[in-house]
Amino acid sequence: MRLWYHFCRLAAFGLARLLWGLRVVGRENIPTTGPVLVTSNHISYLDPPIVACVIPREGGFAAKKELFTVPILGRWIRSLNSIPVDRARLSLGTLRALGEHLESGKALVFFPEGTRSRDGRLREPRIGVGMLLTMYPVSVVPAYVEGTDTPLRSLFRRGRMRVTFGPPYALPEENRDPRNRRESYRRNADEVMDRIRGLKDGPETFDRETGVSARDDGGE
Repeated sequence: MRLWYHFCRLAAFGLARLLWGLRVVGRENIPTTGPVLVTSNHISYLDPPIVACVIPREGGFAAKKELFTVPILGRWIRSLNSIPVDRARLSLGTLRALGEHLESGKALVFFPEGTRSRDGRLREPRIGVGMLLTMYPVSVVPAYVEGTDTPLRSLFRRGRMRVTFGPPYALPEENRDPRNRRESYRRNADEVMDRIRGLKDGPETFDRETGVSARDDGGE
């Protein structure tokens, strides 16, 4: 892990723990090496730094392209391996950039819904994550974030802000049907969102079904 990335990650984690008592469940589910796509729900601008700071390895981000035009912020997120994405359409060039990042053996944080949910409810996934996983069938780790949409309220409710990780999985080979790519894209996207939805009802239920235990490790 690069020193600059490590510094930013620790700073974000320390601040989140201090202000909101950030909790982490299932961190052990994240592979320590090899390419992995971390897919999460999206309810706040805080989600990218919050999810990234609890992943115990250097990662990258799929971020909306508009952020890269903001002075200082654009340079900062680019230095943390962010890749610009057009939310209206995921171009082949962007898919290749995301794929190259994964193929280099790194982690990538991706929000399948494409934009923030205003009411906190899980939205239907956009087809982009299905396209990415059809082209680059890497391991996927689902994540569920809560409490980031109400940061002021969470200041007075320690531990309300939490990130839960489920066990890694690989999409089945039949989900990569070359005869009907669009159907494969949609099937893969729905599978990703189903895994995130499974975490919403509680990691205990989700992990009993997969045989992987979850623990709240809280600290760094």
